[in-house]
Amino acid sequence: MNLVSRAGDRLLEVEEDCRLCEEVGMASEEGSGSEVPLLTSKDVEKAERRERVACVALCVLLLLNVVGFIGRQREGPPRSEWLGKAVRDAELAAMELCSGHGHVFVDTNEVSADGKPVCECHECFTGPDCSVSMGECVADVDVGDPLLFEEYWKSNPDLGTVVIPGWYRMSYFANDAQRMFYTDALTASIRELHALAGNAVTEGRYIAVGNGAMQLINAIVRGLALQDTDAVSPVVATAPYYNMYYTQTSFLDSRHYGWAGEPEYGHEDSTKRGVQIQLIASPNNPTATIQDVPSDFKGHVVYDYAYYWPHLTPITKAADSDIMVFTFSKITGHAGNRIGWAILKDFDLYQKVSQYVFLSTGGVSHDAQLRATQIMRDVIKSYVGTTPLGSQGIFHFGHEVLESRRARMQAILGKSTRFTLQELKPEYCNFFGKISAPSPAYAWIHCNREEDVNCNEVMKTAGIIGRPGGEFGSSDRYVRFSMLKRQANFEILATHLLNLVSQTCENGE
Repeated sequence: MNLVSRAGDRLLEVEEDCRLCEEVGMASEEGSGSEVPLLTSKDVEKAERRERVACVALCVLLLLNVVGFIGRQREGPPRSEWLGKAVRDAELAAMELCSGHGHVFVDTNEVSADGKPVCECHECFTGPDCSVSMGECVADVDVGDPLLFEEYWKSNPDLGTVVIPGWYRMSYFANDAQRMFYTDALTASIRELHALAGNAVTEGRYIAVGNGAMQLINAIVRGLALQDTDAVSPVVATAPYYNMYYTQTSFLDSRHYGWAGEPEYGHEDSTKRGVQIQLIASPNNPTATIQDVPSDFKGHVVYDYAYYWPHLTPITKAADSDIMVFTFSKITGHAGNRIGWAILKDFDLYQKVSQYVFLSTGGVSHDAQLRATQIMRDVIKSYVGTTPLGSQGIFHFGHEVLESRRARMQAILGKSTRFTLQELKPEYCNFFGKISAPSPAYAWIHCNREEDVNCNEVMKTAGIIGRPGGEFGSSDRYVRFSMLKRQANFEILATHLLNLVSQTCENGE
């Protein structure tokens, strides 16, 4: 039955109700007998008017009911229906605990014989409910996958949750009337988050959003190189540098810019190439030290502030560079959301970066923007809302976990002279309002034995996979361990490392 016929049926029902109303009035008039006191003509007129008014009111109410009926049919199912189903699906998935070593997600595909979704187990665990440890599992700490934050979000399920209706921002543009690529809500939340952390100046700056920080870094490098099209701009970084700077620049192999290794200071580039473009992470990846480019550097500087957040390093001032890049993944752990942003002073560069993001990937997923916006809002509310979580906020959580892991690494490696952990000093953090102990995302370890020329290979003999120092432009006597993974993974790392150190101590070192 179509909408028109259903509405027609409702109108016929209204007419019938109104006819009955009139008949009731007439029947009451005809049925008055001698038992009822006689009424004057004025009394009868008043009674008839009251009856007519009551009937008209009833008809109006019934007609409004028809209008509401048609409106509901046009608007779709009531909110409680589609929203309720989305919530039920999410809650059913979350109810599968998988022994704490796995997950069932809404989109989990594999099902068991009884039709229930099968747990997706974390690394080193298996079984139907992920309760079986895989024994001597390798501690893979190569990638900086920020899964430690998973515990925080599971402990606070009311935070960061988003329901996305099927018609949400379906256009190529976030606002098709204004042809905008980013939502105002996302850029406003970014500014508010920086104001909360006190780690960057955003006033009077342009914010370009991309699919993670690395896309933006290449967009910026390209935009800067296009300012000098007559020469190839050298892309440089001081070792140890984040290895993706070299990998991405070399892979894309542009005719406008190319990898050139270490920067030159104090004079113009004698090779007559384009202006140098220096990439610098501060805190550094892998060492976690704060870095600044010397004043005698001639060229552009792109600051990568991925790790300049209160849980990863003390915030001593608000960064105020011309070009600053941030990533969402290291703030809240949502690496799969693929959101990054650049804070830029120059409008022309902002336009070039935005154009690059649009032409290379068609912009940034609106669903990803919504999720990032909601998560940022909840992070902000957890500190400045009407019911703040205070010490339970994500910056406090992350700092406590990473500080504890750093302390355990120091205790284990301190048992032997064979290995040295990078030295980091406590500093006053403006966000926490106190001296803050180091809580870096990575452990940067040096192998001190003369014969240990490849520290990563030494670690592999103990069942640990790190990232070799050579990939960061440094010596292979160094190895980087990620401190960002789940607690179970860190426990495996700590166990293997303690066994290696214990064996070393038995040999008198």
